[in-house]
Amino acid sequence: MSRKTSEWTETLDEAFGESGTKGRLGEEFLCKVFESWGWEYIWHQDDKKLQMSGIDISFKKPEWRKFYTCDVKNNMDDFGSIYVHENWLFSGKSDRIFHVNPETGWMCWYSREDMQDWYLAENKYIKLVASKRPRFVTSRKYNG
Repeated sequence: MSRKTSEWTETLDEAFGESGTKGRLGEEFLCKVFESWGWEYIWHQDDKKLQMSGIDISFKKPEWRKFYTCDVKNNMDDFGSIYVHENWLFSGKSDRIFHVNPETGWMCWYSREDMQDWYLAENKYIKLVASKRPRFVTSRKYNG
C-alpha cells in the first residue's frame, strides 16, 4: 500500500484510499472472527505507534495469560494462496501475521518469527528435484 498523505489519519481508508479500505475490511473481518470464537481483542485502528509498527489487533484466547499481536493482510485469493513480502515481514513488530479473505471466509496465520526463519532458509538454499525442475533450467550430461 502506498500512502496518499503524509499526515496521520484516523482510518486506513483516508491514508491509503482503495487499498486502505481493503485493509480495513480485512481487520474488521478478523475482529468478527475473534468475537465469534469468544476471544478477547483490541483493534488498534487509530493507534499511530502500533499501526506504524505493523500491529493491527491484539488478541487473546480466554485461557491464555497474555495478549498476542497481529498484522492483518487481506491478500488471500479465492484459492487460498497468499504472498509474503519481505518489507513488512521483517519490518513489522507483531507476533503473528493473519492473511484473510473476507469474501470466502478463509484465513491462515503464522508466527512472524517462524516465517522469517523459513523465508531466509528457503531463499538462501533452493533444492531443485530432478523430476520437478522448472522449464527454464537446462540439463545436459557430458560424456567426455
